[in-house]
Amino acid sequence: MKFSDLFLPKIVRSDPKVRINAVNQTSDAALLQQVLKNDKSDEVREAAVQRLKELEQV
Repeated sequence: MKFSDLFLPKIVRSDPKVRINAVNQTSDAALLQQVLKNDKSDEVREAAVQRLKELEQV
């Protein structure tokens, strides 16, 4: 973890595991769409896709 991560929201931190956790906890579809467009990690983007599918079923 970078020192600067302490001042950032979890969804944009450098550690992909932290970002995946943040994706799994959010219910903000617009934020998840941004993650899909901008995140460099395949795993984080896949987590966002899965979370969006979960939210659509509710």
